[in-house]
Amino acid sequence: MRVRITTPNVTQALRRRDPGSAKPYNFALSPILIQPAPDRTLIAPFSKHPEEWLTQEYTEIHSGATVNLDGEYNGRKLVPQTLSSILWRHYLHAEHKSLAPDGERSDAYTSGLLLRRPIQAMTPLIFIGKEIERKAQEGEDISVLQARGPIKYEAGQTARTRAADARLILRARKFSLRKLMRESGVSQHAIERFLGGEWLHPSTRVRLRQTIEELED
Repeated sequence: MRVRITTPNVTQALRRRDPGSAKPYNFALSPILIQPAPDRTLIAPFSKHPEEWLTQEYTEIHSGATVNLDGEYNGRKLVPQTLSSILWRHYLHAEHKSLAPDGERSDAYTSGLLLRRPIQAMTPLIFIGKEIERKAQEGEDISVLQARGPIKYEAGQTARTRAADARLILRARKFSLRKLMRESGVSQHAIERFLGGEWLHPSTRVRLRQTIEELED
């Protein structure tokens, strides 16, 4: 998909390849992967020629690594979605909200009159919101590719509570868990949440950022 260059990390990633072409609000190209993840956002200079899209090199914006489609990054293959794959996934998509005519779960080849599927709530309940990244509504924004789903409301969470930047997490993984605990004074549970890309209190993010910068120096 075509995306706009709206964040510093995207600009820096593209300028490593072509210092003159990456300018704020210029367009770039980013493939939509079959297995998307927050640490795998690929981007390349925009091209109007579709025959080049599958073979050109892409830059992972968090690490700066140069990769090719159908190659591997962090142990997973980079497979882009194509129109044919989307059509087949739609055709073979199971109707999870309903049961098959025989009362069993639906699968890709179920046919006939579907039945209602009973739902039983189980505790503890997890409250989620319908909020999305507002910039994503405008289209052509890199945030569309980095969405993590609806916001989960948990005890102690505030409006400023969010996950740490993916680049900071990659830098932190160069140090052992015990060393991060000792130098920052942050609990093991909080650091594990930080390394896993989960929600953190703003003060904890700041403390860990300062610790990582001190360890790197």
